[in-house]
Amino acid sequence: SSITSNTSLTALIITSSWIPTHPSTEMIETVINSTERLKGLSPTAPTVITIDDFHSDFFKETKSTSEIDAKRKDLEEYSMNLLKKYAKSPNVHILPGMDHLHIGGSVLKAMELIELLHPTVKYVYYIQHDFEFFERIDHSALIEVMEEYPNTVNLIRFLARNEKNPKCGNATKIFHTVRTFGDNGTINNDVSRGSRSDSSRVLTLIPAEKYSDNNHLARFQWYKETIQSLISVRRAPEFPLQKRARQICQKNESMGIYLYGH
Repeated sequence: SSITSNTSLTALIITSSWIPTHPSTEMIETVINSTERLKGLSPTAPTVITIDDFHSDFFKETKSTSEIDAKRKDLEEYSMNLLKKYAKSPNVHILPGMDHLHIGGSVLKAMELIELLHPTVKYVYYIQHDFEFFERIDHSALIEVMEEYPNTVNLIRFLARNEKNPKCGNATKIFHTVRTFGDNGTINNDVSRGSRSDSSRVLTLIPAEKYSDNNHLARFQWYKETIQSLISVRRAPEFPLQKRARQICQKNESMGIYLYGH
């Protein structure tokens, strides 16, 4: 399937790799369906699903040829099942990998495709294939606050239940009065997904020194440049970026990472 041009300012990237439930697509379909909880996000937002190949260590560590063959067969069937499932969804693109790119490489590959087909995209959700959205997220309000603070907010994470007292140097919380939320007039021109009219609400963003590969929303260009800055992109960005974010916060500066605090 392919992505067709539309006016959406926000795209989604979902990375996936082999898991024991393959070739079933049930888990990733649950994740995709959970994006309906991103209220205000266009139902035709460009969506790229990457499928990573096995790491070379898998072939070194797995002694059984039959096990290797079975897992490769499952991954191939999973790819075909996804292609068939979303073949008639013009905004969904399935991007299988011919090499092991890990999270960083897969994200950059997806971003290059989005840049080519959707040059107007300004924001991107990074989503893991096994992390669904459980709660309603006010996407429209998040775009509002990112538009209002272009030099301050670069990435918005979603608060982890076990994360206590997040902070980043002298950075302060952002309290943003939501201007628009409903079926019309959203600042990002995205068609809302079943959102209701609401007014006089305040969105809170909490500065954080922790970067995470768990689901987040980022400025497209900033995100691409940040991942490209890694010594190796074929890895999970979490460890080096978490270290970088912490060091910057210790200098009373900020990478612009915030937590969504409703």
